[in-house]
This record gives sequence, structure tokens and C-alpha cells, in this order.
Amino acid sequence: MDILKAIKRHFLILILILVSVYLVIDLNTRLSTLTFLENQEATLQADVVNLQSTLDTVNDRISYAESDTAVEEWARQQGLMRKEDDHVIIPLPGHYDTPTPTPYPEIAVTPAPNWAIWKSLIFD
Repeated sequence: MDILKAIKRHFLILILILVSVYLVIDLNTRLSTLTFLENQEATLQADVVNLQSTLDTVNDRISYAESDTAVEEWARQQGLMRKEDDHVIIPLPGHYDTPTPTPYPEIAVTPAPNWAIWKSLIFD
């Protein structure tokens, strides 16, 4: 009878140890997952801040492009339009003489005989 109680006690202790090990492993897994998710959240928060600043910049550009100032600037610079009291001056290209190119002296190349080329390749 005492042996049966001892076996029961050892069995319960073994079960308790196995449950404790399982709980520690589960806790470790959950902590590593939490750390990973917190790092991912920090990265995503940085991305959100960058995207928000990009959105603000784009909205500023859109509001400027829709303004009367931008339309007038485009009309005067790229649309070549004018107001009623403006005097437009269009510069015409002048007549310029084309420069004469400087002649280069031609160098006459005399081909060397094959035996001289092989001699210089082998012995030099």
C-alpha cells in the first residue's frame, strides 16, 4: 500500500512538473510573440508618420495647384499668355557666325613588318 501511495505521489509530481514546463514554454512563446509584435507596431507607426507627412505635402501641392496664383503663373510662364496691359517682348535669335573648326595635323602611320611585331612581342 505504501508503494502504491509513493507511485501515486511520484506520478502527481511528474504531472505537476510536466504542466509547469508546458506553462513556462507557453509563456516564453507568448513573450517572444509580444516582442515581435511590439517591434512591428513601432515600424508601422514610423511608416504611418512618413505617409502622413507625404499626404500633407501632396495636399499642399494640390491646394496650390488649384489656386489662382498657380494658374496665373502657369499661364504666364508656360502658356505664353499675357494680361491686357502687358507688353510682351519675344527675343529673336541673332545672326551669329559659326566658328571655323581648327584643323588637326594628320599623323601618317607606317605599318611595321610582321617579323618586327613578333620580335617585339616575344623579346621585349
